[in-house]
Amino acid sequence: MQKDASRGFVMDLMDLVVYSWKYLVLGIAVCLAAATLYLWKATPLYAVKMQVRPGITAFDETGKEIRSWNVGDVMDFFRQDAYRAFLPEDGGLRRSLSLHPAQGRSATTVTVTLYHADPAEGVQILRQFYENVLQYYQSSGKEPLIAVSTKKIQERMQALESLIHHVDSVERPSLNMEIEGRKADLVTKRRLLESVEKRLQEITALKPDANMFHVLLEHESMVKTLRNEIAEESRVLASLQLARDALDLKKRRFEAEMALERQKLVSLVPLEQVVPPVAGPSPVRPQKKWHLVGAVMAGSFLGLLLGLGMRERHVRKTTLR
Repeated sequence: MQKDASRGFVMDLMDLVVYSWKYLVLGIAVCLAAATLYLWKATPLYAVKMQVRPGITAFDETGKEIRSWNVGDVMDFFRQDAYRAFLPEDGGLRRSLSLHPAQGRSATTVTVTLYHADPAEGVQILRQFYENVLQYYQSSGKEPLIAVSTKKIQERMQALESLIHHVDSVERPSLNMEIEGRKADLVTKRRLLESVEKRLQEITALKPDANMFHVLLEHESMVKTLRNEIAEESRVLASLQLARDALDLKKRRFEAEMALERQKLVSLVPLEQVVPPVAGPSPVRPQKKWHLVGAVMAGSFLGLLLGLGMRERHVRKTTLR
């Protein structure tokens, strides 16, 4: 009994396939034609990707970074369409564009994808989008932590500017003036020393008697004093020149601190760019392979369904007769 039932089921299935092959071919042909027409008419789209992560919103007292956003906040930023306000405004472009976020494997980054017909224009759109985000959050004060940190950094930068200005306008001119004055005094004393030494040589050459002996001693004492003063003046001048070199180092340290504060100021944004926008080498939409495979599967299903219906109709007509 079971063998007869199995044999009957196989015969019915074979009969269905034989009866439906024309409809199967017709269904596949129609679906393939529709898919081919769609692929021919569809505009090829390139995937432009940019990778972002929660940005720095503040710095603590030790300079450690604080990130008040997390990956979920970044995903919500895109899912809730809040990002559209930052897209370039160009003839309704905001309404026609969509960004597609996806969390990275490490769950610390978010990859944003824009599908666009022109890869170069797509890259520019994402660049402008990110610049708009930076400008908004760094100037609007909408993010409290960023606003507070920005104020502190700006105050620190103003203090550093004052210190640099003081070095250039007060400390350096004063030190240079003292160095030049010491140099002039040193030149004068050296000339005086040469004169006294020359006079001493002349007195010695004359073979002074007892009456000139005290004059000789005075000149020798003056030479000794001048040499000591010149040595001391040279030592002070060398220390002043070292102080001037240290002043240059001091200014460079202030400038380095200023550059660091500027870098901190630029980095304050809740959305940090990890990988800049880049377009793929070839279009990713429409996917021709999967459209054709889907058309074959849909055509097969449609052909079998139509063949089954036509066979049932034929069986009914035969039964009624």
